[in-house]
Amino acid sequence: MDCWSVLQLPEDADARTIKRSYARLLKTFRPDEDPEGFQRLREAYEHALDVAQWRAENTSHEREVAMAEGAEQPNHANLQAWSDVLDLQPLKIENPPFLRPLKLESPPPLRSLNLAPAHAQPLHEPLVTPQELAARALIDGLSEQNLTERWAQAQQQQCAQVFEQLLLALCFDHPGLRNPVAAWAVQHLDWLAPWQNVEMTDWQRDGLASGLLQDYRQALQELLEGGKEREFLTLLKSYTAQPWLQVFDRRQEWQRIILQLFSDTEWSLPLFDRVGQVFGWDDEKGIHPEPASTWAALIERCHQESFYENLRAKAQDSRTWAADVQAAHLLMNPMKDGQQKKMIDGFGQNEWQACHDLAQTLKWRYPQLRLRLPNADVFHWRRFLPRPIADETWVQVWAGIALAMFLFYLPTEHKSMGYSIGMPLILAFVPVCFLRFALSWWVPITSQFIVQDLWLTEGLVPRHWNPDTRWLVIRHGAPQAVLALLFGILLGWPGVVTYLGFMLIGLLHKRRIGQLDPELSARRPWLTALHWAHFSPLQLVFLLFMVGGILACLMYYPDYHLTRLKFS
Repeated sequence: MDCWSVLQLPEDADARTIKRSYARLLKTFRPDEDPEGFQRLREAYEHALDVAQWRAENTSHEREVAMAEGAEQPNHANLQAWSDVLDLQPLKIENPPFLRPLKLESPPPLRSLNLAPAHAQPLHEPLVTPQELAARALIDGLSEQNLTERWAQAQQQQCAQVFEQLLLALCFDHPGLRNPVAAWAVQHLDWLAPWQNVEMTDWQRDGLASGLLQDYRQALQELLEGGKEREFLTLLKSYTAQPWLQVFDRRQEWQRIILQLFSDTEWSLPLFDRVGQVFGWDDEKGIHPEPASTWAALIERCHQESFYENLRAKAQDSRTWAADVQAAHLLMNPMKDGQQKKMIDGFGQNEWQACHDLAQTLKWRYPQLRLRLPNADVFHWRRFLPRPIADETWVQVWAGIALAMFLFYLPTEHKSMGYSIGMPLILAFVPVCFLRFALSWWVPITSQFIVQDLWLTEGLVPRHWNPDTRWLVIRHGAPQAVLALLFGILLGWPGVVTYLGFMLIGLLHKRRIGQLDPELSARRPWLTALHWAHFSPLQLVFLLFMVGGILACLMYYPDYHLTRLKFS
């Protein structure tokens, strides 16, 4: 099947007829519905345009050859016209010069002969037609406001074609009028469409299209940023329905611009769905504009918006008190510490787990949503959660007390080394058991006035030292004071300094020596509690330095025990 059969045209069709037929058939052979038919139509269209252009060039060449042959023949009419202009008369001699007497007189002055006819026009100046003169008069003083009126006058004066050519030239001579004129011409004169009347070069067509697309994007962006989604959708449909944006290449470019616009601005999920319906986008079928990376980011953003809308609906739901609903209430609704405390008092294992799952999702999958929450710290509810003390913590406390008792019962002439080591290891269990029993009562008691504890902590401890309010002044400060007092009783003020310095270094210096296998630590916490992976290297250096100082005092300062007893 040849190109003329595909386009449903005779073989002598001109370029304008070919473009009109192509635009008409585009509605039947859409690239997204029938890609093979569209490819066949596109190839036939390009081949037919090449044939029409070749035919037009040959016709023009034959016309020029005929004009050249006519110019080679003499034109007697032109010679007669020049004779009339110069007013050449035959020479009349009344008396022969040899019959007149010779007179020696001075010769008359020579005069130059001017053969140019009076009021002669330049030979190569083009003739200005009345239609062009009328069109130029209409172009003079043209503005965006009187454009429609001038076009109507051009049609009445039968100079519409010339007016349209001058209008195209005006777009590039005056850039300030380019986009307004192009927008009007696209609507009224079918510019940039396959069946346009005015002839354009490729760079003119691209320049007009680029300017219009940027204006369209700016208008849509202003509506989107203003929250006028209904007006945005109406204007988008109006732009997309224009004939020049039905061409495949232009339509793809237009969709890329809309895709980038959605990537750069804020919008609602229903609006994105409606825009997808306008263009026929379908992620499941793989129908979407390019680039694919931008499209994938927008789809993930849709999932995020859908998750947020669902979460907000749960936060406003008061008909049910399921675990996920209560977790949404806790994270989405702004509440004071007292209100949070009142709500959390009724939490059980399911509610705490729901809060943990929701916080994990917000932190790792949708981190940008945290900026919309009343509290960007999605784990702020942990302040009210009674956290049990880990088993390895009690082993570390036992080891510290045992070391302090060893220094207290330093071997003397009355004590053996085995006694000095064994007794502290055994006796250290007594304070550890007492502390565990006391904390089992202390934690529930402090939870009753945790709001005041939070207020005091935030007022005394800098935020960068305790960013998530993990440590509280009353709940955690009182047990630490008891331990410091115990070390002071055993070792005096050096014991207090050693304990407090060891704890502060561990809080401020986060670097650790190596890494412990988490499975082994979970199975055998008592065996791995003293592994060096739990401590900062500065902690160990500080501990060795202080123990060495205390030993030196015990050996070379006999009155050191008096300081210890005085403190106790």
